[in-house]
Amino acid sequence: MSVSLDEEMNTDLIKGTLLTSVPKHKQEMLVPFIQLLFKVFRKDCLTYVEINPLVVTDKIHLVDAAIVLDILAYADKLQGETLESKNLKFSDAFGRELLPEEAKVAQMDRSGPGEFKLAVINPKGRIWQMTGGGASSLLMCDAVCDLLGQEHLGNFAQFSGKPVEGTRAEFTRIIVDLMTREKVPEGKLFYIASTVAPVASGKGGSDIFTQTVDVLKQNKEKLQEHKITIAFQQGVVSNGEGKKQALQQLEKFLGIPIRQYGPKDTAKDILSKYFEKELHKKESKKNDQTIDSIDTYKTPGQHWKPVKTLFTKDTKAFLAGVPPPVVQDTLNFDFLGSRQTPSVAALIQPDSEETEKKFKWGDSVITLPIYKRIDLAVQNHTDVDVLAMFAPPPVAFKGTMFALKNPQIKTILLNVGGMSELQVRQILQLAKKKGVTIIGPGSLKHPMQVGGIKPGCFQFGRMGGNADNVIASKLYRPGSVGLVSRTGGLSNLVIHTIAQHTDGLYQAIAIGGGSYTGTSMIDHVLNYQQNPNVKIIFVLGEVGTTEELDVAMAIKDGQVTKPVIAYCIGTSADLFEQQPTQFGHGGLTFVDANEKAVRKNEALKCVGAVVPDSFDELGQCLSQVYQKLVKEGVLVPKPEIEPPSLGTKA
Repeated sequence: MSVSLDEEMNTDLIKGTLLTSVPKHKQEMLVPFIQLLFKVFRKDCLTYVEINPLVVTDKIHLVDAAIVLDILAYADKLQGETLESKNLKFSDAFGRELLPEEAKVAQMDRSGPGEFKLAVINPKGRIWQMTGGGASSLLMCDAVCDLLGQEHLGNFAQFSGKPVEGTRAEFTRIIVDLMTREKVPEGKLFYIASTVAPVASGKGGSDIFTQTVDVLKQNKEKLQEHKITIAFQQGVVSNGEGKKQALQQLEKFLGIPIRQYGPKDTAKDILSKYFEKELHKKESKKNDQTIDSIDTYKTPGQHWKPVKTLFTKDTKAFLAGVPPPVVQDTLNFDFLGSRQTPSVAALIQPDSEETEKKFKWGDSVITLPIYKRIDLAVQNHTDVDVLAMFAPPPVAFKGTMFALKNPQIKTILLNVGGMSELQVRQILQLAKKKGVTIIGPGSLKHPMQVGGIKPGCFQFGRMGGNADNVIASKLYRPGSVGLVSRTGGLSNLVIHTIAQHTDGLYQAIAIGGGSYTGTSMIDHVLNYQQNPNVKIIFVLGEVGTTEELDVAMAIKDGQVTKPVIAYCIGTSADLFEQQPTQFGHGGLTFVDANEKAVRKNEALKCVGAVVPDSFDELGQCLSQVYQKLVKEGVLVPKPEIEPPSLGTKA
C-alpha cells in the first residue's frame, strides 16, 4: 500500500489492501492500531518500522519490533534540544560492541561535516587500508576477499567530505596505531588511496596529503618495527611531480618501502606485488557460482519510463551555492568542449555582497551576475531551465521548494548531502506534480555522489573534475558509452577507463546514494536505449537497493537490447554483517539477498549483460564489447580531435 505525504490512512484503504485475508473481528482491532502506528510514524520522524511477529488474539501483542529514525528530521523537530536530552539510545550497527577506537571514529563521524568509517576485521591481517570516497572504499576490500581471502584484511576505513581541521590526521593516527599492535613475521601492507575522484581546482587534496604524511613521520619507529610497506594510489590525474617527490622523500625519511600507483593500476596489480604466492593459491580455488534465473525477483515494470534528455549544447543553468573553483571547472569544461557560450548563466549566492564575479573563458575573461534569490535570476534569464544546487541542506531545501513553483525550471540537480528523508520526499512529491526532473540528492555527508557530465553540453557536481582530468578522460568531445551509477567519485575512475578502452563517454549520470533519489538507474538506462548516439550502456552498481535488478528485468523482457556492461561493487559486504560500520553511502547497505552485490551481478549476467568477475576487469570487458561493435559496423568510432587550449593555467 502506498500513501503520499499529504494523505491519511482511512479505514476502507486499510481493510481493502492490508487486511483482506484477516477475519473481520480482528480487522476491527487492527485498523485503529495501524492508524495510530502511522500517526506515530509521521509525528516522530520514523523511516522504517518492522513488527515481527505481530500476534493478534483478543488483543494485539508486539513480540518484537525495530525502528529506524530519520535523525535529521528529528533533530529539526527538537529545535535546539539534543538527542541525549531525550534519552534516545541507538544500537551499534550489526550488533558487535565497538572497540574504543571504533567508538572514537564513530563520534568523529557524528560530530562534524566530514565522514569517517572504521571497522577492525582482523588485528593480525596483513592488509590495512585508508580510502577516500564512498563506494570506492569497498574496492580494495572486494579485491582482497576475492583474490586472497578475508583473513588477510585488517580493517575497513573510509573518509570523505570536508572534516573539521585535525580530524583527518587523528583518523590516520588511529589506523596506524591499530595496525602496529599485532606483529606478523611477513610485515603488513598499508594501502592509502587519496581518492579516485579528481579534486576540483583548489588545495583540499594537498591538505589531506600533508596531514597523512605528518602522521606517518610521527610514527617512523612503529612502521619500521612492524615491517610496514605503504602503497599510495592517486586519482584519475595525480598532482604532478611535487607529490611524487614528496613521497620519495618520505620513503627515505621513514626507511620503509613506499610504492606509488595511479588510476591504471588495478587492485590485483597492487596486491600481486606483495602477495604473489597467496594470490596464485587463492585463484586456483576460485569457485564460479552462477544462477540461471531471476524469476524470484518481482518488480512492477509499468512505472518505468525513460528520463527526458537532460542537457544539450544550448543548456543554460543557474549554479546555487557553488564555490568559485567549481564554477571555474564547469566553465573550463564548456570551453574545452567547444561550446560557443558558457552553460552557466548566473550564480545564486544568498549571502554574497557581490553582484558579479569574473572567471576565465579560455584566454579571455567573462563576468557572471550574482543574485541573492532564485526569482530574481529567473526574471533576468528567461532562457534558463536548469538549476544546480550546491547549498547547505536547510538553504537547499527551501531554495528547491521555491524553484519547483517556478514553471521555467525543468531540471534540478541536487548536489546536496544532509537533507532529511522527509525533506527529500517532500521535494520529490512536488517535483512529480510539477513535471520537474530531479537528479539526486546525496546521502548524509556525500553530496559528491550526485553528478553528471555530457561532453560539449554540461557538467555538474565533481564529475569530470578539473581541466587536466577532462583532457585525460577525453571529455572534450562525445563518445558512444552511456554511464549511470549511484556514486560520483568512483564514476570518475570508470569514465577514465571508458576513455582508455573505447571512443569515450557520451553521458554519465550519478543519481545519488541516498535512500530516496529523483531518478533511478532504469530511467537513464531506458533513455540510453532510445538514444541512437549511445551504443554501449554501462551500469555501475553497488551493494544495497534492487535498482540493478530492475535493469536485469528490463533486459530479460526485451526493453533493453543494446549491449550492457554492468558491475556491482561490494561483493565483500557479507564480511561486514557482524561489523560495527556502515558503508559510505546511505544506499550502501542491504536488507535481503536481492540487495547483495553478488546476487545482482549474477542476475545481470544470467540475462545477458556483460559482467566481469571483478572491478579490475572492466577495461577488458569494455574493449571486447567495443571492438565487436566496431567490427560489426554497429559503432563507428568518433574521430579524435585536439581540444582547445585554455591558454594560461586556469
